Amino acid sequence: MKRIIVLGSTGSIGRQTLDVIRKSSDKFQIIGLSANSNRELLAAQAREFHVAHMALGESEARALASQKCDLVVNAITGLAGLSPAIAAIKSGNDLAIANKESIVAAGARIMSLARKHKVRIIPIDSEHSAIFQCLEGRNRKSVKKIILTCSGGPFFGRTRVELKGVTVAQALAHPTWKMGKKISIDSATLMNKGFEIIEAHHLFNTPYKKIEVLIHPQSMVHGMVEFEDGSTETRAYKPDMRVPIEYALNYPDGAQVNESVKTPKYYPVDHKTFEGIKIALKYSSRGEELVRANDTAVEKFLAGEIKFLEIYDLIKKELKK
Repeated sequence: MKRIIVLGSTGSIGRQTLDVIRKSSDKFQIIGLSANSNRELLAAQAREFHVAHMALGESEARALASQKCDLVVNAITGLAGLSPAIAAIKSGNDLAIANKESIVAAGARIMSLARKHKVRIIPIDSEHSAIFQCLEGRNRKSVKKIILTCSGGPFFGRTRVELKGVTVAQALAHPTWKMGKKISIDSATLMNKGFEIIEAHHLFNTPYKKIEVLIHPQSMVHGMVEFEDGSTETRAYKPDMRVPIEYALNYPDGAQVNESVKTPKYYPVDHKTFEGIKIALKYSSRGEELVRANDTAVEKFLAGEIKFLEIYDLIKKELKK
């Protein structure tokens, strides 16, 4: 049985990870769970899966991630996931990572440590899982272009004028994915996609000029890789995070997922209206500051203190200081 530690088990990705493990209890043994503050749910999860080791908060999660296991699933939200990720790697644990902020803030360091400690980094983000699968067995030097798809969020096709009065509820109403509040807003601003470009740059050691984004409202095709020989690998599956989670948990023994998609549609990104990607790339070398500025702006929007388009203004203002 593969021994698993799940960091952030009470969050959206954490709960879905437990869903996958629940269905394959003969394959996995959870030896540790962590949460930020939800003691009751954490205790209930520990009872269900007979887990002795629990952790609350970043410092305890870091200590838990240092325990020897077969795989640490990092489903923590935000920069709180960075130090546990580094602790897991330094302990020689393979890392399945959904915590993109860690890669954005310290991608070069994380990948360097992974090479030093001979640790595998397995992405859980749907787009990066798709690219990871496309690259399996292929020569990385033959990559011509990596294409990340983007649903466009709840406001795809709207102009800046039409976005001036949008509400928090509207921004949270993602058309295809069911996610937590923070990532739902990041999806609406396309800041999430900007982070994913930075993440792909580090995970796959690929120059930014070779990474592109296409709007794909159907959310079925999650990633494509075009190779120098003219061939293109594509990965398509339903918009359900349990699919890449299951692949990561079973790697390298899990079967790759690739469903057929009828007439997929793609559109270019409207960078003038949705500035998330543009801002993320401009400040990609200041990843931790970028993440913190975005976190602050999203918190203020969710609290009703600023309007939707002011998210961009606040991020740019913070990063110009």
